[in-house]
Amino acid sequence: MRQLKGVTMKVQYEEHSREPVPAFFYEGRQLFHLHARGSEINATIHADYKSRSKLVDNPAIDWRLREQVRKRTWAGLTIQNSKDIAQLMDLVKAKYQLINEEITGKHVEDRPVAF
Repeated sequence: MRQLKGVTMKVQYEEHSREPVPAFFYEGRQLFHLHARGSEINATIHADYKSRSKLVDNPAIDWRLREQVRKRTWAGLTIQNSKDIAQLMDLVKAKYQLINEEITGKHVEDRPVAF
């Protein structure tokens, strides 16, 4: 997988859960954050009003995550195996590209990744 350049991580304190959570940002906008509770890891991806409709229409994203974003402004995913990580990264990459397009004004074309 290609590296997402410019992504930074910051540990934030979340009042709702009363725990520190690692959050990942690109150009000052949050891509996603993680909750680690015991042996379970949950990812939350927020979809702001600018990117929500584009994420919902993106066929590269798992339909269950698109449905979550369609119904509310965020999607949650429990990471249990590598398939879950792939689904999370598809959504994160789509949001990253939307932010990048907004900033640069250029549409970035997806290139296939060799395995």
